[in-house]
Amino acid sequence: MRNTPAFETAASVETPPSPENLSYDLQVGLASDPGRIRDRNEDTSLAMQFMLAQHGQPPLPVGLFIIADGMGGHAEGQQASSLAARLTARHIMNQVHLPMLSDQDGAVARAPINEVLESSMELAHEALVRRLPTAGTTMTMALALGDGLYIAHVGDSRAYLGERGRLRLLTRDHSMAARLQEMGQTTSDEAALQRNILYKALGQGSRVDPDILYHDLDPGQYLLLCCDGLWDKVNDADMSAIVETSLTPGIACRNLVTRANENGGEDNISVILAARGWPLPAH
Repeated sequence: MRNTPAFETAASVETPPSPENLSYDLQVGLASDPGRIRDRNEDTSLAMQFMLAQHGQPPLPVGLFIIADGMGGHAEGQQASSLAARLTARHIMNQVHLPMLSDQDGAVARAPINEVLESSMELAHEALVRRLPTAGTTMTMALALGDGLYIAHVGDSRAYLGERGRLRLLTRDHSMAARLQEMGQTTSDEAALQRNILYKALGQGSRVDPDILYHDLDPGQYLLLCCDGLWDKVNDADMSAIVETSLTPGIACRNLVTRANENGGEDNISVILAARGWPLPAH
């Protein structure tokens, strides 16, 4: 059994966040752990963040965040999640981030964000089908541009939007259990037996059809991405409480992993937290 670290908490926050920090800051944490049972971690997590201030405009926070939970057993799950995360990230950087750094001052035509996110997943899906035909991966990704949050999602990893006192699930699980519950054709106990059966994942089937979402990411709010190794072991109320009592987003991620391990840790655990300002302001 793996030893889990003690919680790191902040009993109180003495200095309230300034309006400048709330408006422009994007603070990020990431943690990934194999859990208490499995020797291999088949998750891949990616978090990139930068800020751009030019032409006299206020600083623009920009972030790209990806959680991919590989499937296929042995090394193939690891390979599938890693390949998919790298291909999608590279495509989005080429289509979104690099044009922002062009020397043509905005003259470069950009594809719509939704199309970029969808095509990035299509590229990853086709590569997995071709190179790792017996493997697959979930993927939940988010592109943050200023106050906007663009999300692309396949599988049963999740994206949440939080603020102090509230945590809201944004994505829908693409599992047989979730689908049957939506249709009212199964009980929660029966659904638990089919929770790991996905009807949508990268590398599975002839094509991929990701959910594409948009939400505002306002100052004082945070994005939380995680795989099922976290959300299956830590309920929403506990996740929210852990985030709010942690000193930094990075510590919050480590504390969430610790709690999932304390509650069993049978699966790999990965989480990314990106907050518009920290500490979170009170309502």
